Amino acid sequence: MAKNKKDVRARTWTFILYPESAPENWRDILDGYHIPWVESPLHDKDVNPDGTVKKAHRHVILLFDGKKSFEQVKDITDALNAPTPQKTANTKGLVRYLIHMDNPEKHQYKREDIICHSGADIEQYFELSMSSRTEIFGEMADFIMDSEIDNYADFLLYCRKHDEKDWFDIAVNHNTLAINKLLDAMYQKHNPKNVSKSVTLEEKVTQAKEMKNKGVKVAVIADTLGVSRKTIYKYLNK
Repeated sequence: MAKNKKDVRARTWTFILYPESAPENWRDILDGYHIPWVESPLHDKDVNPDGTVKKAHRHVILLFDGKKSFEQVKDITDALNAPTPQKTANTKGLVRYLIHMDNPEKHQYKREDIICHSGADIEQYFELSMSSRTEIFGEMADFIMDSEIDNYADFLLYCRKHDEKDWFDIAVNHNTLAINKLLDAMYQKHNPKNVSKSVTLEEKVTQAKEMKNKGVKVAVIADTLGVSRKTIYKYLNK
């Protein structure tokens, strides 16, 4: 008896689309298949390992109701002059990659620039689990201490100004007391008698960007400013 073949079909498929190669009406073509689909912001600031800028492209996700084969999906990508499609079992990770949300070393694109078509709904993939909130709160605490922020309003303003939606959500709806206590502790640290004024957050951001433009490595910038590399990545992506 012949062995059962492995099921290589999937409900979620993705591919890269290069605007210069795709038909002008590529969105209309995709809409014509009546498939829920999602397009990323235009990735025009991605870089290769050697520092050269990658060709501008978009990531597209197809969200089928049932499993589809490679051949079925390739018929669609061929109509768009797009490269070979790839199946995925990690839709959440793929959706978040559209803006490099979990890759701070890469350019951070804006969440509001993700476009959903034909009824696609991706909000669930941005919801934070308890463990994720704990991890992100740790990042927030490191950032507050690294940047010497000592005012709740200043921190919320930073979150709004720089589109830190997860940070803003946690600061307003979760762990508010803990954040306030941390900010108060930073205030007490900075405001004893006869203490000189600390470097402001915006000054640190400016210094980091100036050093990066001069070719200074992230690790050196972090050591110079006395902050973590994650904080430096936050500075440089603003």
